[in-house]
Amino acid sequence: MAVALRRAPVWALVLAAALLSAVLTLALDRGVTALRVQATPTATASVPEQPIVVLIETPVPEIEPSVLPDDEEQRLLRQIEQQSAQHLGATFVLKAERQVTLAMDALANNDAVRTDAELVAAQASLGEAFRLVSEDLKPQINTERLEIGRIRADLEVNPRSLDEDLRKMRDRLLSLIVPR
Repeated sequence: MAVALRRAPVWALVLAAALLSAVLTLALDRGVTALRVQATPTATASVPEQPIVVLIETPVPEIEPSVLPDDEEQRLLRQIEQQSAQHLGATFVLKAERQVTLAMDALANNDAVRTDAELVAAQASLGEAFRLVSEDLKPQINTERLEIGRIRADLEVNPRSLDEDLRKMRDRLLSLIVPR
């Protein structure tokens, strides 16, 4: 699941521009302060000097408008949202894989109640993943959800034969995320 980055995100460019303008503003302020001529005090005994207050107006950095057209920004945002949803979907598939592994452990300890609870949780995780993953993974995830329903039905009838089914399901779930 390698993601090729083609351009820096828009927010990173805006942040870099803001930081650059802040550094330039600070440098300009320090430079003007260093070049400012200080008045030399005169020797008058009767009148104490009043402090001279000089206000230097610091320029407010303007945020440069984006160099990308609005439709390009919207396309980039949609692309980022899709990638984020697919990553979240992959996370739900991994969560389901972990829950299937816990169901296998419970089945090995003859704990049918915990096995069923883990399978229910795995089925729910796959349901969440189904909403988020790309269209090409949806049939496989739906098949695994149906398989969990079948395994749950067989859990009360013949729990001994389910070890291998759960092991194969775990491998299939991992293959959805990590291509071999």
